[in-house]
Amino acid sequence: MARANLDVVTSTIDVLLDAALDFREMPGAIEQVRQLFDGSKICLGYFGPDSHPDDAITNSSDPDLNAFLCRELMPDALRFSAQVAAVPIGSAYRDHVLFGERFRDSRLWREWMAPQDMFGGMASRVLDVDGSFWMFDVQRGRRQEPFDAAEFALFERVAGVMRRVTQLHQQLDGVSIEREMARRALDELSLAVIIVNRAMQFAYANAAGDDLLADPASPLGLRGGRLSARAASEQNGLKDLVAKASDLIGARGQMLLRARSGEARDVSLCVTPLSAAYALPGRMNDVMIVARPLEPAGGGLAAARQMFDLTEAEARLALGLASGLSLTEVAQQQGIRMTTARTHLARVFWKTGTRQQSQVAALLRAVELPMRTR
Repeated sequence: MARANLDVVTSTIDVLLDAALDFREMPGAIEQVRQLFDGSKICLGYFGPDSHPDDAITNSSDPDLNAFLCRELMPDALRFSAQVAAVPIGSAYRDHVLFGERFRDSRLWREWMAPQDMFGGMASRVLDVDGSFWMFDVQRGRRQEPFDAAEFALFERVAGVMRRVTQLHQQLDGVSIEREMARRALDELSLAVIIVNRAMQFAYANAAGDDLLADPASPLGLRGGRLSARAASEQNGLKDLVAKASDLIGARGQMLLRARSGEARDVSLCVTPLSAAYALPGRMNDVMIVARPLEPAGGGLAAARQMFDLTEAEARLALGLASGLSLTEVAQQQGIRMTTARTHLARVFWKTGTRQQSQVAALLRAVELPMRTR
C-alpha cells in the first residue's frame, strides 16, 4: 500500500505544480511521486514520431538500454504506443489490462522493461500535443505487491494533477518561445529599443540599444542603472517625457539629444507608453524609448539598386544626394564629370519616378529599413 497521508499527497502535488513553472525541477518532483507510490520506476514521457527515450523524465535511465530500444525494439514500442494513444485522455489504466497477458511475451517487455524491474504498472495519457502525447507511468518491481484499488484511485487523482502540470508546461514553453523569437527580432533592428520605469530605472534594451548606451560618445547612456542624457541640460526634458508617458494619460513625446563631439551622432528618440498587454507583473508603468542616431543615408547601396533597378554608379549618386551633398559635390567626391553626373541623375529620376534631387533624397530615406548590418 502506498504510504499516502494527506500531508504527503499535498506536498507531492505542491512540488509538481512548482515544477510546472520550472521544468528543470521535474526530475525531483517525479522522484517524490515515485516514493509516494513506492514504485520501482516512474516516467513522465513525451511520445511521438520524433521522440526519443531520453526525452522521458524518469527516476533512472540506462543509456545502453535506450539505445537498444531505438535500434532493435521500435516496432514493438510503436505498436504498444498506438494502443496507448487510443486510451481517452486522462483515463488511467493498468498495463496487463490494456495490453493483455501476452504483453510479457513481447520483446519490449522482456528485453527493455523487465531488466529495469518494471513488472506491473499504472499509467495515463495525460495530454495530446500535435500528434504526440504525454504519458505518466508508475511501475512496481518483481519483488513488490501489485498496486491495489486504493493506490489506483490515488493514481487517478495524481494523473489529473499531472495533466494540469503538462498543460502549464506547454503553455509556458510556448510563451518562452514567443518571447525568444520577439527578442531575436528586436535584436535585428537598427533602431534602439529601451524600456525603463517611471524613475528611469533600466529594464531592457535590444542589441542596438545596448550598443547605443555603451558608447561613451553617445548622448544617451546609463548612470547608476538609470537612463540618463549625458548633457545635464537635456536630462530634465528626458525625465519629463518619461513621466508623461508613464502617467495614466500615457502621452507620447519626442526629442533630439545633441552629440557632444564631432565624431558622435545626434540621437532622435521617441518615448511612448508600454502597452499593458506587454507589461511584466508589477511593472504597469514602464515606458518604451525608441531611439536612432542621425546618420546620413549611404549604407544602402545594395538596397537602392535592388528596389529601383539602379546601376552601381546611379545608386552611388542617389545615395550621395540623400546624404545631403549637392550634385556638384557628389561629382567631385566620386571623381566623375558633371555631364556624367547629370546623365546618372536623369536615369535616377526616370527609374524612381521623381523630378527633383530633394525628392530622390526623401525617397531613399523613406524606403531605408531599420535593420542592423551584418
